[in-house]
Parts: sequence; structure tokens; C-alpha cells
Amino acid sequence: MSLHKKVRFHALYDNKQFCGIVYFAEGDATVYLAYLAISKKLRGRGYGTDILKVPENEFSDKQIVIDIEPVIREAQNYKQRISRLNFYEGNGFHRTHQMLKDDAGECETLTTGKKFDRAGFIKTLKQMSFGFYQFKVEK
Repeated sequence: MSLHKKVRFHALYDNKQFCGIVYFAEGDATVYLAYLAISKKLRGRGYGTDILKVPENEFSDKQIVIDIEPVIREAQNYKQRISRLNFYEGNGFHRTHQMLKDDAGECETLTTGKKFDRAGFIKTLKQMSFGFYQFKVEK
């Protein structure tokens, strides 16, 4: 997928110190954040917010979508899931009440769009994967 013109990978550095990465795919109306990670020892210092600004500034006219593990109390990492949800909500994302389901399981989708453009998100996933990724987006 990294050979696709509309798939990008950005690394965040503070001077020479590696802080984190974001990997995203651009569609016609949607930008899908496929992966975002901040170095564990640097979390809580604003680097996650900084790296989110890369796609937000470049694609202010498009919905940005990310998927996270569902927030369910029975999960062993429930506190981490809540923390992740709070981080994204604090950065302008909101819950769509739609799940991205594939062979690996299911994730909850969040978006910055006023209204979740489900069809645009699906189209972006298909374009990003050249049609090979098997998934469903549903409630």
C-alpha cells in the first residue's frame, strides 16, 4: 500500500529525537488514519496532537477517520481504551456508532466530519488496498 500515491507515512521528530508516526490514506472525501503511534516514553507531551495536525492541516475539507478498539468494560485494557477515546475526542473526533469489521476483529470508527460519510470511508479503504482488503462497515 505504501506504493499508492495517496498513502502517506510521516514521522515526527523533536530535534533529532524520534517521537512518533502517522500513516494515512487520502480518498476523495475521506482521509483514513490507518496507524498513529507515539513513543511510549513521550506520551502526554502533546506529540500526538502535533502529529494529528499533519492530515488536519492538509485536508481540512475532508473527514478524517480513525478506528480504535471498542470501549468495552470487559476488555483487559479497558483503561487504555478509554484513554485513547478521550485523546481522540479531545482532538476533535467523535464516535460514528459504526464498526470496521475484518478478519482481525472489529474496531469502532471515529471521525472529524460533522456527519460520518460511510460511503466515502468505504471507497477510501478500497482505493488504499487496491480492492484486496476484505471488510464491512456496519453498526
